[in-house]
Amino acid sequence: MFIIDAHLDLSMNAMEWNRDLRLPVEAIRERERGLTDKPDRAKGTVSLPALRKANIGLVVATQIARYVSPENPLPGWHSPWQAWAQTQGQLAWYKGYSVTGRSDPPLAEFFGSFGKKTHRVYP
Repeated sequence: MFIIDAHLDLSMNAMEWNRDLRLPVEAIRERERGLTDKPDRAKGTVSLPALRKANIGLVVATQIARYVSPENPLPGWHSPWQAWAQTQGQLAWYKGYSVTGRSDPPLAEFFGSFGKKTHRVYP
């Protein structure tokens, strides 16, 4: 089965939470154990190996950063320029990941592996 995840904040997890998404979810959680800088530390739910293991074949990855006015109770950046800069850092993460050779294998190999019993995790 080929599964699509149509909204996934990969770069936000990598950049804002300082998560190495090449690692298994369990390793990311272990590395965060005891950290208190964010309320949901050690509760991460996604990593590239986990996506692969679950047969997620296509991800619509996002860039996310919210500007909030002073009276807005939601978390976010205090100016539009900060929010924009945050998205540019996230975009740089996607671009860097794709040009370093650490992205998934060529598409023919990637799509050809679906439905097979063995899964190779690409670091």
